[in-house]
This record gives sequence, structure tokens and C-alpha cells, in this order.
Amino acid sequence: MARMNPSQRARRMVGYLPPLLQSGGRIHRLFDAIAQELGVMEGGLTRLMRSRWYSLAKGFQADASLATKAGSELGRMGALFGLQPGPDEADAYFRRRLASLVELHRTGLGSAPALLRLVSLVYRAEQPPELSWDGDTAVGRFIVPEPPDATGVPGRRSITVELHDNPSTPAMARFQRIPADQRLLTLNQGLDPAFPEVTLTAPADADIRVPILHHHDSGLDVLFLGSVPRGKTLTLRHQRVPLIDGNPAPEPVLLAHPARFDDNPQPLRFDTDAARFSVFDRDQGLPELAPGENHWSHGTLSKQDLENYLPSGRNPELEEDRLKALELALEPRQSPPIDIQFRWTEVTPATFSLRIPVDYIPPQAASLPDLVRELTSALNYGRASGVRARIEFMLTMPREVFEVSESPANVALSTRYAEPSGVNDSPISDTLTSFGPAIDFEEQLPEPEDRLSWSGYFDTTRFNTSRFDK
Repeated sequence: MARMNPSQRARRMVGYLPPLLQSGGRIHRLFDAIAQELGVMEGGLTRLMRSRWYSLAKGFQADASLATKAGSELGRMGALFGLQPGPDEADAYFRRRLASLVELHRTGLGSAPALLRLVSLVYRAEQPPELSWDGDTAVGRFIVPEPPDATGVPGRRSITVELHDNPSTPAMARFQRIPADQRLLTLNQGLDPAFPEVTLTAPADADIRVPILHHHDSGLDVLFLGSVPRGKTLTLRHQRVPLIDGNPAPEPVLLAHPARFDDNPQPLRFDTDAARFSVFDRDQGLPELAPGENHWSHGTLSKQDLENYLPSGRNPELEEDRLKALELALEPRQSPPIDIQFRWTEVTPATFSLRIPVDYIPPQAASLPDLVRELTSALNYGRASGVRARIEFMLTMPREVFEVSESPANVALSTRYAEPSGVNDSPISDTLTSFGPAIDFEEQLPEPEDRLSWSGYFDTTRFNTSRFDK
């Protein structure tokens, strides 16, 4: 229905009167005054309704001051939801940001799509972002504006961010000048077990001869059948070659349990010849680091202890290493204090991480720390209570395509680096020729015309005794 002006409204009200009263002059003046007042009230109600609707509220200029933006109708409406216009932010994008936030409140803030949408709002990206899953990682892609180039044409760029639940966190426990047989404590605060990387550093005045590392919780022993020279560092990695100062060591690493057993119902002593180990692995393995507390101790093996672990003739494939280790071992044993370091990776509980490209900072953010603060505030706004959010940096490399084509006298190599937009900006190709004279042989045999065929049937006897009847 079209809006009426005061004159139209006055004539309509007069038209509702009986014909006898419509000709009175004072009646017309009365209804003119009422129509004027109703027009003023209608205008005030219209302004009130416009100021309470985000798409009709009075906005602001992009270059206006923050105080002017916050005092506008649109700015005051955003303040109801904790939103403040940013520097150089136009009112058109602020309206979209306000509508997106209200929609997220309706659908929920703690999900991966909602968190990625909050992140895209910080980047002032086009809404909504494209969401995909790479395993347990939520990947968000959106388009952000870039400053105009030399010709004045504004640019556009694709940004990829990743949201990962329960990320992996490096952990470390370090001990210095620890004497032998002293119990050490490591704490795995992750959700899953982990295999640690252990480094043992010999003191400057003594070698570590045939070191042994004991995991008290599992009862497993780790034996290195070699020597760590003074001042050098032995690195033990699960099912990988040991290193001494970064160089591979030829000596093996054994994983054994000191409890032995045999077929007799009575348990046998550790040094009984007829007994054998309940665990004896030669795959360079290490004990598993269970969630919670783990206790360790270190030392060295004497000749007698080494004989108990490796009796003569019991392990022919280790006989050469056993003899070399016996020459290194001392009787009685000597275990100098050493430096020990444990490294492992924990699966962090009640935590999610946001990975952002480090090579892009939106124009409204003064620096990378400012962007991190804005993203942290957005994640804390949307995360569930008790869940921690952290931000990690990543550098997306262009995809490389390498192709090789070969013919009798030619080899062609081509490499393409595809940008995230799919544009190939730097193709590289090379062709290798001049291989000298080449001879190409091609032989064709005629298809045989005579075919061997006959008919018959198998009888009903067993398969291995049946015969073919012509």
C-alpha cells in the first residue's frame, strides 16, 4: 500500500463523515491538523523501524573515524552483538558481518564451519567460505580483496586456512649430570601413547660403554651394543638406526625384558642358561611412552650382565656384535653421570589449532601480531567452554608438476608450478636431443591361419583322475 501524504489522509477522513458534515470549514481544519500529526508520527515510526533493521539502518563512510562509525545507527546495532566497525571497513561489509554473526548464534558457534566463518570475517572475506575435509582437518577457502594495482584495478586472492582438532604438540624432558640407577620422571600429557626419541650425552672425561636404559613401567631394557665416546651424543629412535653425533652407528639396539621363562612350571633365575627372554627384539625398538607418568633409569652393562643377556651361541646372528661388546664392557661396570633428554609428540586434549598463511596480512591489520590477536578473540568468542584455541603459521607452496616424455632420439622434461588460483606463471621445460645415430627395429609376424581345436567332455571321476574323451 502506497504511503499517503497529510492532504490525502485528511480527505479520506472527511470522506468517512456524513454528507451534511463534509461541507463544514472547521471540520476540514480539524482533520488537516490530525492528518499532519499522524504524518509526523508515521515518519518517526518509519525512522525507528529503519534504525532497528540492519539492512535499512543508516550506515557510514569507509574512511570515517571509528567514533563516527560506532555512533551511527548501524554501529549501535552492531554494538548489541559486540561488533565494532574496523578501520577502512565499509558499511556494506559490516552489514554482512552482522547478519553472519546473528546466523551463527542461531546455528551454533562451536562447530568447525562456524569457527571458520568467524575467521573469514576477520579477513573480511566473501561469505560464506568454502568448506572441505582432509581427514580430521577442516579446510576453509575464501576470497579476500587486495589493494588496487598500478592500473587502479582492485585485486582478489584465495586464502586457505585449516582447523585441526586435538593437534600434536612437541614435548621434552631434559636431565643433566644424572648418576646411574637414579629414577627419572617423564610426563606424557597427551591422549595417546608415544614413542620417544632419547639422547644420551657422555661426559667430557669418560666413555659410556654398552649403555642400558630401563623403563620401569613396562620392565623393558634398551641395550646399545657399542660405546659412546666422551663428549659425544647417542640418539635412540624407535625402529630406526641409532646415531652418534648425527652419524649412523653400526652397532645394534636390542629391546629385552629381564624376566625369562622356559617350559618348566617353576620360574627360573635371570642368569639361568636354559631360560630365554620373554621379550627380545632386534628391530631398534624403544618402549612405549604411556599417557601419564613414566619412570626411567640408565646405567651400563658389565661383562657378566652382558653374558646374561647374550649367552654364547644363543643368537648366532648377533655373535660378532656380542664379542665386540664384551671387549668394551668393564668388570666391574663403570657408569658415569650423563645428560639424558627425552623428546616425543603429544596429542593435546581439549585443544584445536588454526593454521593460517604467514605470507598474507589483511590490509586492516597493522601487523601479524595484530592479526593473531583478532583471530584469537574470534576463536575465543566461538569456542566451547574449557576448550583451548591456538594459532599456527603455515606457508603454502605452489603445486609442482614434473613430466618426462621420451622417444628414441629425444627426452623432454617439463615442470609447472601451479599457483593456488590455478594459473601457471612459471613454466619450465627442457629438451635433450643429439643422442647420435639411432636404429629403430619394428618386426611384424603374420597372424596364424591354422587353429588347433577339438571337442570332447570330462567324465564324472575325481578331478585328478579324470581324462579327456575325444
